[in-house]
Amino acid sequence: MRLLQTLIAFVTGAVAAIMWLERQTSPDRSAPSPLPQQERAAEPVEEAAAPDPEQARRIEELEAELAEQRALRTPEPSDPHPGVDAIRAARIRALELERQLSRNSVHAAPRWYEIDPPALEDVIEAVAEHLPQVALRVQPEPVDSGQLWRALGAMQEYAEAADGAWFEFNGDFAGWCRGSGHPHALDPDQVGEDEERPQFPVESRVNRSGRMIVPAYVEVEHVKLHYVDDVAGETGRMHVVGLG
Repeated sequence: MRLLQTLIAFVTGAVAAIMWLERQTSPDRSAPSPLPQQERAAEPVEEAAAPDPEQARRIEELEAELAEQRALRTPEPSDPHPGVDAIRAARIRALELERQLSRNSVHAAPRWYEIDPPALEDVIEAVAEHLPQVALRVQPEPVDSGQLWRALGAMQEYAEAADGAWFEFNGDFAGWCRGSGHPHALDPDQVGEDEERPQFPVESRVNRSGRMIVPAYVEVEHVKLHYVDDVAGETGRMHVVGLG
């Protein structure tokens, strides 16, 4: 009898242990099941505004005339030279057409002369963004930011103009300021040659030695910005490399 009681107690304990183990390892059915994630309502897509037919026609006309003026400004070398005066007039007209196109196109990036002059501490970054054919290698000393920006912008305009096959001021930024008639050319008195012929570090693509004599400068207030004209060289840029 005692053996039977022991056996029953053993079986009862085993069953209880098995039931306890199942409760520990099985998921909690009493916990509420997670609610299905609500689908996000599709955001309305803004339709692009229909282009203004009148504006589109105006842009087309401006682009056509600009192509004609550029062809006059940069004729093929095999064509007869149209004359310096004709090239200058075409250059000035092309600049005005580019401005009109910029005003008519909402997507066009602003030109350097359409933005406020940057602060001196931001001028290097502004040159990289708005003057792609100018390399400012030095931090300018305290000068009027408007005058500095105009001087650097003039270098950009010169570099762009120098792309023409018949460009008559190759390697002569000072001559361009004197005789081009460009509205952004500098006062010729601002551009000069330093008789002391100072040396400055330059990019290796400008000079393999990494240094060169740089007498040419643009004067902004009391500061001389010495520059290298490499527009026709490997970099295709005007490099401001030192202060004097």
